[in-house]
Amino acid sequence: MTLHLKAEAEDAGTRLDAFVASRANGLTRSQAARYIEEGRVSVDGKPAAKSCRITGGEAVTDFALSLLREERSGSVSVLLSPVSILNALGMVANGASGTTLKQIETATGMSLHQLNDFLYTYRMSLPADSKTCKAALANSAWLRDTFRVEDAFLRSCVNYYSAEVYRSAFDGGLVTDLNRWVSKKTDGMISDLLEKEPGAQTMLYLVNAACFDAKWETPYTKENVRTDGIFTAASGKRQTADYLDSHETIYLSGNNVSGFLKPYDGGKYAFVALVPDEGVTLADYLRNLTGEHLYQLITDHHYADVQASIPKFTARSELALEEPLRAAGISDLFDVSAADLRGLGSAPNGNTLYVNSVLHKTYLELDENGTKAAAATSLDVNAGAAPPSEDVKTVTLDRPFLYMVVDTHACVPLFMGTVTSME
Repeated sequence: MTLHLKAEAEDAGTRLDAFVASRANGLTRSQAARYIEEGRVSVDGKPAAKSCRITGGEAVTDFALSLLREERSGSVSVLLSPVSILNALGMVANGASGTTLKQIETATGMSLHQLNDFLYTYRMSLPADSKTCKAALANSAWLRDTFRVEDAFLRSCVNYYSAEVYRSAFDGGLVTDLNRWVSKKTDGMISDLLEKEPGAQTMLYLVNAACFDAKWETPYTKENVRTDGIFTAASGKRQTADYLDSHETIYLSGNNVSGFLKPYDGGKYAFVALVPDEGVTLADYLRNLTGEHLYQLITDHHYADVQASIPKFTARSELALEEPLRAAGISDLFDVSAADLRGLGSAPNGNTLYVNSVLHKTYLELDENGTKAAAATSLDVNAGAAPPSEDVKTVTLDRPFLYMVVDTHACVPLFMGTVTSME
C-alpha cells in the first residue's frame, strides 16, 4: 500500500538513500496471536484495557464490504485487500487531526489508538513462513528530500507499522526503486504499482504490500479436477470452467446464501465462498449484507458433509478508491480546503496537504495446489492552496459468488472479492 503525498516543490534529482529509524520493542509472535484470537489489542505485551477490546475482525469485514459494494462488485469481478488498505489509512491517520481524523475513525470502526494497536498486534501475530504457508505485511514511507516530516508521525509509522523509511529526490529513479520494493514484498505478483514518476507536488508515499501463498490442507488429485464445467456469468452468458471438487466439513448458511470454508495447510487460514440462492443475484445479496452479518455467518458455522466445487480462477484488480472511501464517510481527506494533515509535516512552500488519489492493485490465483495473492495500495496526497454429520450439503460455485481468504483465528479477511465471470 502506498500513500502518495504531494506539495508544490521543485524537483531535486539524486538517488535513494535509506533513512535510519529505530524500531519499537513489542510483542512476541505468540503473545500477539493469543491477544488477537481473544479479541484484545496491545502494543506493550500486556492485555489491552477493557475499553480497547474491540472485535477487530468485524470492523475489518464491515469496512471491506463498504468498499466492495461501491465497486459494482455484484456485476463485475473485484478483488481487494482490506488489511492492506487499512495499513495505509492507519499510517496517514497518525498525521491527521480534527474532522479528518474523526472520519477515518468512523469509517474504519476504530479509534486511532485502537487502529494502531489492532494493526500492530495483527501484524505481529502472523506466523513464520513455512514451505506450505506464507502471510506477510510490509510497510514503507518514501519522503521527498525537501519535505519536512514531523518526528511524531514518523515515529508512529515505525513503531506501530514497522515502516521502512527512505528519502529520495523523487526523480525517475523513485519509480524503479519503489516498484522493486513492492515486487520483492509481493513475491513478484505486483511489480508496477507506480507507472509514472512523481510530479513536483508529490511529497510522500506511504506504501503497504501484502502477500499470501498457501497450499490446501487436503490437496486435490487429478480425479478431483473436472474440466469443461459450466459457469453462468452475471451477464447470463454460459462459460466453460475447470472445477475443483472436494468434500469439506464446515458449512455456512444464512439469509439467501450458502457456502463453505476450505482450510489451507496449518489451519490458520481458509478460503471462504458464499453463493446466493437461485433467483437471488450477487448484487442484491451484497446490497443488504452487513459486516456484522457476514462476520457472524463465518463464526457461527456448523459441521456437515459438504460437496464443494470451486472453479479455478485468476483475479486482478486495479482500483481507484477515492470515491468508495468518500462513500464510506472519508471526505475531508481529499479536500484541499478541509483536510487537516499538519501532523504529517509541511511542504517547502507551506501549502496544505491533502490526499489526491488512492490506488489499490491486487492479484489472486486459485488452483488445485492452493492460493497465491498479493496487494499493494498507493495513497497520493497533494498540497494546494466437531465431526461431520450425516447431512450432506452441495455447494457449487457455478454462478457469481463472494469469496474471502480469512485468518480463522482472528476472523480477519486478508482478501475479499467477487467472481462474476470466467473471462
